[in-house]
Amino acid sequence: MIARQHMLSLLLSLGVLGSSVAPSVAQDAAPQAAKSLKQAASAVGASTKRPRIGLVLGGGGARGFAHIGVLKVLEENHIPIDCVVGTSIGSLVGAAYASGRTTDEMAQRIEQANWDDLLSSKLPRKVNSYRKKNDDALGMIGLELGLSDDLGVKLPDAAISTQKIEFFLRELTYAGTVNHFDELPVQYRAVATDLVTGKMVVFEDGDLVTAMRASMAVPGVFPAVNTAEHILVDGGLVRNVPVDVARETCADVVIAIDVGSEPLKRTELNSIFSVADQYTRLMMMQNVKPQLDSLTERDVLISPQLGNLSSGDFKKSSELIKAGEAAALSALPQLLRYAVPAEQFAKWSQARVDAHLQSRPINEVVVKDPKQVNPAVVENALQVTTGEKLDLPQFHENLAEVYARGDFSQLDYELHRTGQSDTLNILPIEKSWGPNYLSFGLGFGTDFQGSTPWSISAMYRRTWVNSLGAEWKSIIKLGSSQTLQTEFYQPLFLDGLAFLAPHASIKSGPMALWLFGKQLGNYEYHRFDAGIDIGSTFSKYGEFRIGPVANKYRLTESIGLPVVSKGSAQDIGIRASLLYDQLDNYFFPTDGEFLSVSAYGSVKNDSDINQYFRIGAEFKTAHAMGSGVGLLTLKGQEYTGEVPEFVDIRWLGGFMNLSSYRYQELLTNRYLYASLQYYQPTSIMARSYWGIGLEGARIFEQANGINEKEWRSSAIAYLAYDSYLGPLYLGVAYGDNKLFTSYLMLGKQF
Repeated sequence: MIARQHMLSLLLSLGVLGSSVAPSVAQDAAPQAAKSLKQAASAVGASTKRPRIGLVLGGGGARGFAHIGVLKVLEENHIPIDCVVGTSIGSLVGAAYASGRTTDEMAQRIEQANWDDLLSSKLPRKVNSYRKKNDDALGMIGLELGLSDDLGVKLPDAAISTQKIEFFLRELTYAGTVNHFDELPVQYRAVATDLVTGKMVVFEDGDLVTAMRASMAVPGVFPAVNTAEHILVDGGLVRNVPVDVARETCADVVIAIDVGSEPLKRTELNSIFSVADQYTRLMMMQNVKPQLDSLTERDVLISPQLGNLSSGDFKKSSELIKAGEAAALSALPQLLRYAVPAEQFAKWSQARVDAHLQSRPINEVVVKDPKQVNPAVVENALQVTTGEKLDLPQFHENLAEVYARGDFSQLDYELHRTGQSDTLNILPIEKSWGPNYLSFGLGFGTDFQGSTPWSISAMYRRTWVNSLGAEWKSIIKLGSSQTLQTEFYQPLFLDGLAFLAPHASIKSGPMALWLFGKQLGNYEYHRFDAGIDIGSTFSKYGEFRIGPVANKYRLTESIGLPVVSKGSAQDIGIRASLLYDQLDNYFFPTDGEFLSVSAYGSVKNDSDINQYFRIGAEFKTAHAMGSGVGLLTLKGQEYTGEVPEFVDIRWLGGFMNLSSYRYQELLTNRYLYASLQYYQPTSIMARSYWGIGLEGARIFEQANGINEKEWRSSAIAYLAYDSYLGPLYLGVAYGDNKLFTSYLMLGKQF
């Protein structure tokens, strides 16, 4: 189960890290603490004439939490460790212990960790750049493909970015480093695999977090770690229980902990997944067996009985830790051979904690130049002051904002000790499948009464067309309606403070004509526009743009009565928009606000159109309400002058748009709409919700010239699931039109 075990193995590190760094001792106390540790270790060894003990921590995903239980028993029984060697999850637990963390700190952080978030590559939506947020409304599937210059499709090289993981690992190790891992409070080694040669690579120096990431880099799941000599992946491929490495490092006696999964039974081999799982388990056993066979009578093997606890059970950390404790207690008669007097162990243990890693002032910042992205994007965001220690939370926030632009698969960094300070190396890793990207979307909806809008869509992006970060984006949408639009976004400054954006779009689709709840006809509505905007992007918050635009409209009758004017019209005017978006989720927000204000003034028209001015706005705000969320939505549009019926028509009707009314039932250019939703998670599955909503609207003028009512209202109840393909809804509405309307939707089709 290398893919599943080690994909989650990294999370142990995250668990042990937690979200804060323990208080560090004063920098000038560090040499004294290290000296005290050496003196305590020498005193323990000399007084008891004991052998040097090497602790071997094997890989096994969440099952590696059992390592902490074993460490607890070793401490309680006064058994000091001279060196620790780990693979995958074992390398992470080992690094935490070797850098000075206590077992209580580890256990506490594991239980408090949010495993779902730690396994996700996504940063909080509020951190994303506005341009990236703006794509959420398109409802694209999460998988982003690359497109080579010869039109070949390229896939990402890893399923999960370790960006957030690295942040946590830095906190785990106090944002510190050493010249050699022998200088840590406990000697430390991490085992990785060279992906090119298949040979074992043992980390004994360099950047500590790089060693940890390499040891748990499951191929295809987490990105490989590239060094000058190697492409490094999970060490479990070659040494899942590296006994021989411990002997070479320090060990006269080895205490080995094996948390690997047992082979599946014959009755369990009943699917392609179980067979693949068995293949991985058997492969790992082949490198584990020789290591365990090398153990002698002086060594101790601890194999926690983990039963059905799997490599992915990170939320069962307390059970796993207790299983490790139970296994160590069973082996206690063997372990007690290496116990030392309580007073001597207490001095050694306190000296280990006092000598924990510390951050040092940064003497130099070196940024490796990317191939496509302007390196100034990274350099301008760092804000690192040389001569001072890293402000870790702020530094990670700055890196996260650069990562959220979407140009990099990783924004790694390394610390290297130079005297009493550290050199900071920034290693931006561009997406190997860029800079041409393809995304796809799928949508379907039905009201079970004849309206069944559907769509398939594709988006192409070409990033970093030039050194200022120009981007070309094109979208095609096919289905009930058709759309083809393109824009070339050209920043005038690297930070996007000003930009130019020529654009064009062609849209066509059906437009229904209703009267007194009956559909009288169906039209085809076509629109073409082209223009150029000048604007400013406000980082992650929003943008403002304004510019001339030429429009052409055409309305043709498909079926029914010719009640609405048909024909074509042309119009040239000035369009402006202001957008702000700080929702934490586009479809199911729990916090934040959204504002869109758009205005258009017609300045030149053909003989059929009078000059006019139109302004529209939409506002959303989400707030926690008890165990759920309240979402308020307000929107509307007003205009002055005469607008022909078929020019830039808006409508109400459809899901969450006055839901009891049929799709496009209320054609209008002047209206106000408000809705208040309440939704909360269900126990059915993760990211599923039940919700209710109230809607009201004032229609000032209908396109058919007949105002049946001025005020209208609806109520709706629904179940929803935030699926990988997009939001999925099943709902029913009832309103002042005395009708029940039901909906089944994937995406936002109404």
